[in-house]
Amino acid sequence: MMRFRLVAALAVALGLGCAGASAQPAPPLDGSPETTTPILPAPPDAAPSPPAADPAATGENARDGRGKAVDELLGRLAKTEDPQTAKRIAAAVQALWTRSGSDTVDLLTTRALEAQRKANTGMALKILGEVVSLKPDFAEGWSRRAAIHVAANDYDQAMVDMHETLLREPRHFGVWIGLGRILQESGLDAKALGAYRKAYALYPAADGLKRAIDELTLKVEGQPI
Repeated sequence: MMRFRLVAALAVALGLGCAGASAQPAPPLDGSPETTTPILPAPPDAAPSPPAADPAATGENARDGRGKAVDELLGRLAKTEDPQTAKRIAAAVQALWTRSGSDTVDLLTTRALEAQRKANTGMALKILGEVVSLKPDFAEGWSRRAAIHVAANDYDQAMVDMHETLLREPRHFGVWIGLGRILQESGLDAKALGAYRKAYALYPAADGLKRAIDELTLKVEGQPI
């Protein structure tokens, strides 16, 4: 009951709808924290690589450049219907999101991912704790920690970190998909539907997302007249 209340409260904080019906397993969807491969390079045909930063450029200018590149890629992602092309664009976005603007934070994030790959969950969480402490505005630090909590079935902590991620990057399609899955498994079908719809607006070609929305729409809203 306590977990249900926490999940519901966080869903409300994110502006999602009312609770749905009974809980049911939800399959992982393309782009969710469970299916997102850490630190993916941008393939050559996904989008032009962001221009290398001018050594004289300030950190602020570099962040602006990344932000513009993310904006452009997300604009393309929202209009792309081909799943394979969309996956490449999504990977390019995720690669840009992993760049914190701090060499120290980037190194720590890489070490956390290495620890996760070696199934050293405790060490990965400890390092990511340092990441979000050093650079709390780094949305991907919170997202990566949420993904580890999801993998460990610690949905309460995952929801907290997802909330922190979306406060900093509300266009994080992977987190919206992962959030939808948690809400669906918690029986909060209407809230799950709201999360999936937010993800769909950003990444409509995500594998399985349209099907999940159609099924939940029928369950929550009924057959259209």
